[in-house]
Amino acid sequence: MPAATRTGIVLVTGGVAAAGAAYAAAAGLGTAPAWAPWLLAIGASGGSVGLFVLGAATRGTVTPRVTALLAGLFVVLVTSFGVALALGPREGPGGPLLLGLPLRLAVVFYGVGFVPLLALPLAYARTFPAARDGAAAAVPRDAGDDARGSSQHTDHA
Repeated sequence: MPAATRTGIVLVTGGVAAAGAAYAAAAGLGTAPAWAPWLLAIGASGGSVGLFVLGAATRGTVTPRVTALLAGLFVVLVTSFGVALALGPREGPGGPLLLGLPLRLAVVFYGVGFVPLLALPLAYARTFPAARDGAAAAVPRDAGDDARGSSQHTDHA
Protein backbone atom coordinates (compact mmCIF):
# COMPACT_ATOMS: atom_id res chain seq x y z
CA MET A 1 0.00 0.00 0.00
CA PRO A 2 1.43 3.43 -0.93
CA ALA A 3 2.57 5.61 1.96
CA ALA A 4 0.11 8.43 1.20
CA THR A 5 -2.81 6.02 1.15
CA ARG A 6 -1.65 4.47 4.42
CA THR A 7 -1.31 7.93 5.98
CA GLY A 8 -4.80 8.89 4.88
CA ILE A 9 -6.27 5.69 6.30
CA VAL A 10 -4.42 6.18 9.60
CA LEU A 11 -5.69 9.77 9.86
CA VAL A 12 -9.28 8.79 9.10
CA THR A 13 -9.18 5.83 11.48
CA GLY A 14 -7.53 7.86 14.24
CA GLY A 15 -9.94 10.73 13.77
CA VAL A 16 -12.98 8.48 13.92
CA ALA A 17 -11.57 6.70 16.98
CA ALA A 18 -10.93 10.02 18.74
CA ALA A 19 -14.41 11.30 17.96
CA GLY A 20 -15.90 8.00 19.05
CA ALA A 21 -13.97 8.09 22.33
CA ALA A 22 -15.22 11.61 23.03
CA TYR A 23 -18.82 10.60 22.37
CA ALA A 24 -18.44 7.36 24.37
CA ALA A 25 -17.04 9.28 27.35
CA ALA A 26 -19.95 11.71 27.24
CA ALA A 27 -22.51 8.92 26.91
CA GLY A 28 -20.89 6.71 29.53
CA LEU A 29 -20.46 9.44 32.12
CA GLY A 30 -23.77 11.15 31.43
CA THR A 31 -21.97 14.43 30.79
CA ALA A 32 -19.00 15.33 28.64
CA PRO A 33 -15.69 15.49 30.51
CA ALA A 34 -13.64 18.65 29.97
CA TRP A 35 -11.25 16.86 27.57
CA ALA A 36 -13.96 15.36 25.32
CA PRO A 37 -14.67 18.44 23.16
CA TRP A 38 -10.94 18.90 22.59
CA LEU A 39 -10.53 15.27 21.58
CA LEU A 40 -13.51 15.63 19.25
CA ALA A 41 -11.95 18.75 17.68
CA ILE A 42 -8.67 16.95 17.05
CA GLY A 43 -10.43 13.82 15.77
CA ALA A 44 -12.69 15.73 13.41
CA SER A 45 -9.73 17.68 12.04
CA GLY A 46 -7.57 14.59 11.59
CA GLY A 47 -10.36 12.58 10.01
CA SER A 48 -11.19 15.36 7.56
CA VAL A 49 -7.59 15.86 6.52
CA GLY A 50 -7.24 12.08 6.18
CA LEU A 51 -10.10 12.08 3.67
CA PHE A 52 -8.43 14.94 1.82
CA VAL A 53 -5.15 12.98 1.72
CA LEU A 54 -6.93 9.95 0.27
CA GLY A 55 -8.54 12.16 -2.37
CA ALA A 56 -5.26 13.86 -3.27
CA ALA A 57 -3.27 10.60 -3.47
CA THR A 58 -4.38 9.80 -7.00
CA ARG A 59 -1.23 7.84 -7.83
CA GLY A 60 -0.46 6.67 -4.30
CA THR A 61 1.69 9.71 -3.60
CA VAL A 62 1.18 13.31 -2.57
CA THR A 63 3.60 16.04 -3.59
CA PRO A 64 5.46 17.95 -0.86
CA ARG A 65 3.51 21.13 -1.71
CA VAL A 66 0.17 19.35 -1.31
CA THR A 67 1.44 17.74 1.90
CA ALA A 68 2.34 21.18 3.26
CA LEU A 69 -1.05 22.56 2.23
CA LEU A 70 -2.91 19.70 3.95
CA ALA A 71 -0.73 19.97 7.08
CA GLY A 72 -1.51 23.68 7.19
CA LEU A 73 -5.18 22.89 6.75
CA PHE A 74 -5.02 20.54 9.75
CA VAL A 75 -3.51 23.33 11.83
CA VAL A 76 -6.24 25.77 10.69
CA LEU A 77 -9.00 23.27 11.54
CA VAL A 78 -7.62 22.41 14.99
CA THR A 79 -6.98 26.09 15.72
CA SER A 80 -10.48 27.10 14.64
CA PHE A 81 -12.13 24.46 16.79
CA GLY A 82 -9.75 25.24 19.65
CA VAL A 83 -10.43 28.98 19.58
CA ALA A 84 -14.18 28.34 19.52
CA LEU A 85 -13.86 26.01 22.51
CA ALA A 86 -11.58 28.36 24.43
CA LEU A 87 -13.82 31.41 23.98
CA GLY A 88 -16.45 31.68 26.64
CA PRO A 89 -20.09 31.76 25.59
CA ARG A 90 -20.75 35.44 25.03
CA GLU A 91 -23.40 35.18 22.33
CA GLY A 92 -26.56 37.19 22.59
CA PRO A 93 -27.52 40.83 22.29
CA GLY A 94 -24.45 43.03 22.48
CA GLY A 95 -22.04 40.10 22.06
CA PRO A 96 -18.95 40.49 19.90
CA LEU A 97 -19.38 40.02 16.15
CA LEU A 98 -16.87 39.10 13.47
CA LEU A 99 -17.95 39.94 9.92
CA GLY A 100 -21.57 40.00 11.09
CA LEU A 101 -21.53 36.66 12.91
CA PRO A 102 -21.19 35.88 16.62
CA LEU A 103 -17.51 35.42 17.37
CA ARG A 104 -17.41 31.66 18.03
CA LEU A 105 -19.67 30.91 15.05
CA ALA A 106 -17.52 33.11 12.79
CA VAL A 107 -14.30 31.36 13.84
CA VAL A 108 -15.76 27.94 13.07
CA PHE A 109 -17.59 29.05 9.91
CA TYR A 110 -14.59 30.75 8.35
CA GLY A 111 -11.88 28.44 9.68
CA VAL A 112 -13.62 25.11 9.17
CA GLY A 113 -15.88 25.96 6.25
CA PHE A 114 -14.43 28.78 4.18
CA VAL A 115 -10.68 28.07 4.35
CA PRO A 116 -11.07 24.44 3.17
CA LEU A 117 -13.36 25.68 0.41
CA LEU A 118 -10.42 27.70 -0.90
CA ALA A 119 -7.62 25.26 -0.06
CA LEU A 120 -9.01 21.99 -1.38
CA PRO A 121 -9.39 22.99 -5.03
CA LEU A 122 -5.78 24.18 -4.95
CA ALA A 123 -4.64 20.88 -3.46
CA TYR A 124 -6.52 18.78 -5.96
CA ALA A 125 -5.47 20.95 -8.91
CA ARG A 126 -1.85 20.25 -7.99
CA THR A 127 -2.47 16.49 -8.22
CA PHE A 128 -3.26 16.69 -11.93
CA PRO A 129 -0.15 18.24 -13.52
CA ALA A 130 -0.92 17.11 -17.08
CA ALA A 131 -4.32 18.75 -17.07
CA ARG A 132 -3.00 21.86 -15.34
CA ASP A 133 -0.06 22.33 -17.70
CA GLY A 134 -2.07 21.63 -20.85
CA ALA A 135 0.17 18.70 -21.79
CA ALA A 136 -0.70 16.49 -24.73
CA ALA A 137 -2.06 13.85 -22.36
CA ALA A 138 -4.88 16.21 -21.47
CA VAL A 139 -5.87 16.77 -25.09
CA PRO A 140 -8.58 14.37 -26.26
CA ARG A 141 -7.60 12.14 -29.16
CA ASP A 142 -9.72 11.09 -32.09
CA ALA A 143 -11.62 7.84 -31.70
CA GLY A 144 -9.48 6.27 -34.45
CA ASP A 145 -6.21 6.82 -32.53
CA ASP A 146 -4.67 3.89 -30.69
CA ALA A 147 -3.15 4.08 -27.21
CA ARG A 148 0.16 5.49 -28.55
CA GLY A 149 -1.63 8.35 -30.26
CA SER A 150 -0.86 7.22 -33.80
CA SER A 151 -3.58 6.74 -36.33
CA GLN A 152 -4.57 3.23 -37.32
CA HIS A 153 -5.92 4.46 -40.64
CA THR A 154 -3.88 3.90 -43.77
CA ASP A 155 -3.95 6.17 -46.76
CA HIS A 156 -4.31 4.45 -50.09
CA ALA A 157 -2.91 6.87 -52.59
